Amino acid sequence: MQVSIPEIPMREALHFLGWRGSALEEPILSQIQSAMVEVRKMLTAQVAVRHFALDENRCLADTSFAPCGQDVHAMLETCGGAILMAATLGAQSEHLLLRYQAKSSAEALVMDAVLSAAIEAVCDEQERILRENYGKDNLHLTDRFSPGYGDMPLEQTREICAVLDTQKTIGLTVSHSGIMIPRKSVTAILGVSDVPQKRRPSQCAVCSMAKTCSLREFR
Repeated sequence: MQVSIPEIPMREALHFLGWRGSALEEPILSQIQSAMVEVRKMLTAQVAVRHFALDENRCLADTSFAPCGQDVHAMLETCGGAILMAATLGAQSEHLLLRYQAKSSAEALVMDAVLSAAIEAVCDEQERILRENYGKDNLHLTDRFSPGYGDMPLEQTREICAVLDTQKTIGLTVSHSGIMIPRKSVTAILGVSDVPQKRRPSQCAVCSMAKTCSLREFR
């Protein structure tokens, strides 16, 4: 399905730029904000979401896909179902970035960070909607867990795309080297349980610098 891009948090864009709290001059902030406006105006996202029952081996029903790794298995321990999600900013995001790369490497760096923040914002919004909808049936979702997190193999990106048939449904493929195309794409799994789930704290919540970090103004 096609969805609009929600508001892109400045803090996320700064994160992808690798900002570590140094002073930010107004021109760079204006450049980021301008890129955010352009991304939301020019692009839409494509999202594929499906719910599956989980069998006793943590395999998704009617598929051959079983998430690998102790971390994701622990996350799904009390879950009777799972949701697979894939999202992409589409080929247009690649064209937009190429246009910026032809203009200026500095501007392209900013646009690349904003596009990365944008796909995360899309996933966050879809997760929020899922939590709201499942909550109406007194069901609880785990965190969103993507291949490459913890000990879940990055190679399982290809398996998720195959199960969701993303090449057909949202135009997302995986190269022979394992790179998602378009690159501004995300795949993930969320568990579904009838008991409340403990959420992983955000990095900020457990960081000793949380009260003094310069990023706090962008939360």
